[in-house]
Amino acid sequence: MEGLVSGGAVILGLLLRFGLPILMTVLFIWFLRRLDERWQREGTQSEAVRPGQIPMFGDLRCWILNDCTPEQRQRCPAFIEAIRPCWQVHRHGNGNLKEGCLGCELFKGAPIPLQVKTTI
Repeated sequence: MEGLVSGGAVILGLLLRFGLPILMTVLFIWFLRRLDERWQREGTQSEAVRPGQIPMFGDLRCWILNDCTPEQRQRCPAFIEAIRPCWQVHRHGNGNLKEGCLGCELFKGAPIPLQVKTTI
């Protein structure tokens, strides 16, 4: 009987010593793979609009967002030059944005452009 109890204790000790770390490692790997799959899905999404983000190009333009009249649209440089984003057209001569552009939902919802680092 003592041999059975001591054998069971040895087996339990081995399971705790080796089985528990292996189980924790397997669970950690499973968690990391799920996280990686989620990030891969988010990264491969096309330029889809995320919740709370207003599309920069599409059907929504600043003159639609601001509900401009046809007369205002004809005088607006952003309407005339509709290829570029409106805040780029409305920049001051020194390159600064107009105050109205900084608070605009269309400007705040625009994606941040990637910067390419160059080495000299």
